[in-house]
Amino acid sequence: MDDDPNHRGNSRRWIVQEIENSLRRLGTDWIDLYQIHRPDPTTDIDETLGALTDLVQQGKVRYIGSSSFSAGQIVEAQWTARERRLERFRTEQPPYSVLVRGIELDVLPTAQRHGMGILTYSPLAGGWLSGRWTADATPTSPARRRLAARFDMSLPENQHKLEAVEQLAKVADDAGVSLIELAIAFVVNHPAVTSAIVGPRTMEQLDSQLPTADVFLDAAMLDRIDAIVRPGVNLNPADTSYGEQVLTPALRRRSAQTLA
Repeated sequence: MDDDPNHRGNSRRWIVQEIENSLRRLGTDWIDLYQIHRPDPTTDIDETLGALTDLVQQGKVRYIGSSSFSAGQIVEAQWTARERRLERFRTEQPPYSVLVRGIELDVLPTAQRHGMGILTYSPLAGGWLSGRWTADATPTSPARRRLAARFDMSLPENQHKLEAVEQLAKVADDAGVSLIELAIAFVVNHPAVTSAIVGPRTMEQLDSQLPTADVFLDAAMLDRIDAIVRPGVNLNPADTSYGEQVLTPALRRRSAQTLA
């Protein structure tokens, strides 16, 4: 990635260029699932789906998907695919965890209605549900420092998250499972979710997450979780991947003429 505006986004030029780079790096002739990383407000979805449809017809991609698309963007993409007779998105990849439940309001039910698979990411909420973050913790990585609003422990929103994690840990302990197992099991327990993407960096982290496959959360446990973090709620509004493009000052301010 660089400053060239043609080296990003969901334009036909960039997609066609990058699929060739991906195939070369992976040493393969096709990709089973190719997902658009983020919505691109500068590119019409018709152009994006048209480029991806050509790649499917060429045999370079088998299925296509989206990531961090809002419910409205999901519907627009499905409508465009149907009206233009293009390939449609088969999957959506949203952020989802006990602490970040906003997608339960619209993204998950919308994806269900359109028969899309849901591949959630960040089920441990960036380490919050692994026990990594405490009131005295300070982010050290550049990525975490860029997301200060999500990890600044002095903020009331993050203090609420710390309190919730403490309560969730009690629920996990009562159930005889780890907080990590509870967190991942909660995500995959939703009927709209196909799978949860985990990101272990060590074998120890992987070993702590694999037992989740055998964890079952009954109705009583789910009710206790709902009492700690209400359905459809993000405890910290900053913990979202939605609205960044449409809420920029240039797009949300009224013009001087409108105000006159």
